Amino acid sequence: MKPTIWVGKQGVTAEVTSEVRSQLEVRKVIKVKWLKNAPMDPEAIVSGTGGVVITTRGRMMVIAKKR
Repeated sequence: MKPTIWVGKQGVTAEVTSEVRSQLEVRKVIKVKWLKNAPMDPEAIVSGTGGVVITTRGRMMVIAKKR
């Protein structure tokens, strides 16, 4: 599975959270990847999106829709 969302050097913004929310409505599972110099906070990206963190490995994480 390839990443569907890329988090840039600004970190988790409102646009990123909105995109996660909209992609979780269409798909059951999405993959997010961070740049090396971006601040990484997995819980910040799923808060308020209706998703849960399945796994985090390196600079990538997999998010699934809550059941």
